[in-house]
This record gives sequence, structure tokens and C-alpha cells, in this order.
Amino acid sequence: MARSLLHQYWDLPEGTECHRKAYASTSVGGAAGLIVSAYSIALKPPASFLEGVARTGRYTFTAAAIGAIFGLTTCVSAQVRGKPDDPLNYLIGGCAGGLTLGARGEPPPSLFHPRGPAG
Repeated sequence: MARSLLHQYWDLPEGTECHRKAYASTSVGGAAGLIVSAYSIALKPPASFLEGVARTGRYTFTAAAIGAIFGLTTCVSAQVRGKPDDPLNYLIGGCAGGLTLGARGEPPPSLFHPRGPAG
């Protein structure tokens, strides 16, 4: 299944058919989110069924959104810049995906966070 999802993305020329690229990258992101949520539930079982559903949805939909933003941004960047095979398109798409993840919630605690590294 993963191979067919990746083929959907890579078989299209860069900078063309952005809607199909976005669909393929959303599918890959959603599949990755399902895998991460399965590990999350297996390693830390939820207290209730609804908590498990909420955690699965949070991981799956966040990863799917990141995939969609990445796919759209790389394709639009290739079209606007007129350089379909430039690696900078993927850098721009990765930054947009990272911004999507950052907008999703508060950053994790760090050494420079007011609560310190332990939270």
C-alpha cells in the first residue's frame, strides 16, 4: 500500500497536477499518522475508548494536514519559480509543513522555556 501511495506522488512530473500531488501526499501523511497513533496507543494505552479515538484522530489528521501542505507548497513553488526539479521546492514545502505542525500546538518544553526542561 505504501509503495502505491508513493508511486502516486512520484509518477507525476513536478509542478504539474497539484491537486493529484496534494491528494497523494495527504494519503502518505495520513498513513504515517495512523502508524504513529497505533504505536502511541500500544505503548501508552488510553484510559477510555474516547481518549483513544481522540489521540488517533489528532495524530492522523495532523500528519495528513502536513502532507497536504507539503504537497501543495512544493508543487506551487515549482510552478511559480519555473524550476520543477530544484531541491529548494522541497525545502520550501518542508518549511510550510513545519509551520503547520507548529501552528497545531504549543512547542515542547526546552532549556529556554519558562518552565524549564522538565516541564
